[in-house]
Amino acid sequence: MKRFTILVFVLLFGWALGASPALAQQGAVAQRAVDGAKQYVKKHNMKNPTQKMLLNSLFRNAMPDFVKMWKELTGVQVISEPLGYTDIPSKIMGEAVAKTGAFDIFNDFPYTQPDAAGAGVLKSLDEYAAKGKPDFSGIPSAFLGQQKYNGKLYSMVLDGDHIMLVLRKDIVENPKAMAEYKAKYGKNPGCPATMAEWEQMASFFHTKAGQTRWGIKFEKPLYGAMAYRSVNFSHRHFPSYFGGLLFDKDMNPRINTAQGIKAIKAFSSIVKYMPEDVQGWGTPQIYPFWGSGQAFSVMSFPSIFGYANANPKSKVKGKQVPCIIPATTAPGKPVRRASEAAGTGYMINAYGKHPELAYYFVQWMTSPSIGNQAIAHRKGFWDPYRTANLNVPGILAKFGPEFLKTTMENAQYTTSLLFIDGHYEYMKILDNNLANVMNRNITAEAAAKKIEAGWNRVTKDIGRKEQITVWRKGVNDGLYIDKF
Repeated sequence: MKRFTILVFVLLFGWALGASPALAQQGAVAQRAVDGAKQYVKKHNMKNPTQKMLLNSLFRNAMPDFVKMWKELTGVQVISEPLGYTDIPSKIMGEAVAKTGAFDIFNDFPYTQPDAAGAGVLKSLDEYAAKGKPDFSGIPSAFLGQQKYNGKLYSMVLDGDHIMLVLRKDIVENPKAMAEYKAKYGKNPGCPATMAEWEQMASFFHTKAGQTRWGIKFEKPLYGAMAYRSVNFSHRHFPSYFGGLLFDKDMNPRINTAQGIKAIKAFSSIVKYMPEDVQGWGTPQIYPFWGSGQAFSVMSFPSIFGYANANPKSKVKGKQVPCIIPATTAPGKPVRRASEAAGTGYMINAYGKHPELAYYFVQWMTSPSIGNQAIAHRKGFWDPYRTANLNVPGILAKFGPEFLKTTMENAQYTTSLLFIDGHYEYMKILDNNLANVMNRNITAEAAAKKIEAGWNRVTKDIGRKEQITVWRKGVNDGLYIDKF
C-alpha cells in the first residue's frame, strides 16, 4: 500500500513539474469517456479520427500533454488552435452564421454561452451526459449554474476563476514594516477585512523608485495594488454599496443612483496606487507583472498564485499571502463578493460532424481525475474549483494548503457576472466608462448616466421581454448571490 501511495505521489508531483506520464491515472468518469470514444470510433468505422478545438490561448502550453494522452487512450487526435480569449467569442458567433463545423470543441469563458446558445451554434450536452454520467460534485454553485442556459447543459467547467486578494508575504511580514504600520494604524498588516483597509494598506506600502524603506532599496516602484476592472466593480463594489443586482427584475439599470455613483467613486479611488495603464491590462499583463515583484497586492484569479510559485523567473515565489475578498459595509451589514465566477469550460459546436465524440473528450478533460492533473500542471492556468482538488499532491505542491483552503472559502462568495445575452456588450460599456472616470475624463455622475443609457440600448436591441425572462430565471436559480 505504501509503495502504491508513493508511486501516485511521484506521478502527480512529476506532472506538477511539467512531466508527462504516458497514461493518466484515471477515475471512473474519465474511463467511461475513454470507453465511449473508442466504441464510437469503432461503431462508425472511423480511420485516423481527428477533431479540432478552439482553445483559450492561456492553455496553449499545457494542453498538448492532454491531447497526446487522449490520442494514446482512444486513438482520437484533437488538434488545438489557440486564440486570445478576447477574440474567441466573435469566432464562435461567426460560426453561428457560417455553420462550417470547422471546430468541434470551443474552450471559452462562460459568458459566451448565452449568446452562442441563443444563436444555435452550441449543441446541448444533456443526451450525451445521460450516457457518460459526468461527475459535478464539489463544484461551487456559481460555477455549476453556468454550465446550463435556459435549463439545458451546454458546457462543462474545468477552472475556478474568481477574484481573490494576494499580498506580498516578504513585505507585509517585514519586522520594520510591521512596526511602522502598527505605530500608524494600531494593528499589524495582514489580510484586510474591508475594502477600505485594503486601500489603506495599498497607500502605506506604495513606494516610489529610488526610495529605501524597511531596509529595502527599491530600484523600481512598488505599486500598492493591481486589479482587473469591470469584474471587480460589478459584483463587489456595486453590491457592497447598493446591496443588490445591477438590474431590477424588469432589466432597468440600477447604476444611475446615489448608491451606484458612490460605488463608482469608491472603485476609482484606489487606482492611484496602480500602474498608470492597468485599466487596459488582462491576464497576460497582470500575471508577469506580479511575478516581477513590482506590486504589494493584487486582486486576480487564483491561478496567479500558482503561476508565481511555478514560474522559475518569478521573484515572489514562496512570498505570497492568499486572502479572501475584503468586505464593504452596505447599510446594516458587511457585504463580501468574490466577483466573476468565470471558470473556463468546454462547449460543442452544433455544426460539427461528430458531436458525441467531441463530448467524450470534454467529459474526460473535465473529470475529477484528469482535472486534478490539469490544475497541477506547471504550465497550466487552470484554477482549483472543486473539493476533489484539495488533497492532490501535485496541486498541493503547486499552490500549498493555505492557498487551497483560502480559495475554496473565497469561492463561497463567488457570484456570476451577467449571464445573459449581450454580456460582452454590457461589460464593454461599463469598462469604457469606468476607465474614463479613473482617467478623470468624466465624473462618476456622468459615467452612471452613460452606462444606464448604453445598457438600455443593449437590452432594447436584444429584446427586453426575452432578457427579462432569462435574467429573472438566473437570479431565481441562484446564479447570483444577491436577490431582487
